[in-house]
Amino acid sequence: MNDTDQKKDEIFRLAQRFLKNHPITIWGSGATIPYGLPSMSELVEVLRPYIGEIAEDADLETALGKLDDDSQIDKIRIDVRKAVFKKDRICLEKSIKNSKHFSAVIKMVEFFDRPHPRKVDILTTNYDCVLEYALSEANCNFTDGFIGRSLSTFEQEHFEKESNIVNLIKVHGSLNWFSDGNNKLLYLPNEYEVSALTPVMILPSDRKYKESYREPYRTLITKSDEIIEKAESFFVVGFGFRDDHITPKVEKKIESGTPIVIITKEATDPCKEKLERAEKYILLEKNKSETNITFKSKGSSLPENCQFQGDYWQLNQFFTEVL
Repeated sequence: MNDTDQKKDEIFRLAQRFLKNHPITIWGSGATIPYGLPSMSELVEVLRPYIGEIAEDADLETALGKLDDDSQIDKIRIDVRKAVFKKDRICLEKSIKNSKHFSAVIKMVEFFDRPHPRKVDILTTNYDCVLEYALSEANCNFTDGFIGRSLSTFEQEHFEKESNIVNLIKVHGSLNWFSDGNNKLLYLPNEYEVSALTPVMILPSDRKYKESYREPYRTLITKSDEIIEKAESFFVVGFGFRDDHITPKVEKKIESGTPIVIITKEATDPCKEKLERAEKYILLEKNKSETNITFKSKGSSLPENCQFQGDYWQLNQFFTEVL
């Protein structure tokens, strides 16, 4: 084994140690772009008729926050759902034709499903159903707060099972969640468009803080806080650390020594800022034809920034090394 391979091997052994004890997975929009789901910039185009032209580095939350017409917000929510649903449906159809379409996600779940008790917690701000499709394909027992599927209702107790379960905490709602306007929350298959029901999705605007006091968001955010507080480590995929429902609690934990492993195509400035104060971390991101790895851990003799040939910032390649 040459020097480069030894360095790479040591870094991935470090990642294994960081993720050994019941890591919490945080799954962001960057995780589903490889599956064809829309990026934030694509959603900005959907919102253009409502918010007009905004600079590339502008704050989308601020732009949406200027809209004070509730009926307009409801229309935006429906338009965003349609845009995500269209790509989500294509993703599902591809998975039907290709049995390995979700192999990378399944690798991740299998890796975290090993410890005893077998319980996996995944937090996500995404509306899409990529995780649900992958978990179903892998025959994993999971709950997103609903038991069963069509016309099932949301219940907090579904998250309380002690083992043999994947808890999927969708803090901003989901494509297939709807409200009847009378505090009743329903799960409906994605292909249904029911005009009498309202999509349960928090938009990326400053209104989300007000909406987060309603159900199911209040329960989901409370559950998210509880899971983060108990976390022994974090595994982060494509999350930009811009969400104020998740980021502050994670930041507090990693500053106090909870290890974190992040894989992403390109780390955002907020992500890098948080890592500057972290005690133990590994960041893998794309660098041309290589993976740039930045890390910090006491006792390591390796340089804190290095590059290796290969797409180790991608989920499949990462777990090829750590499995």
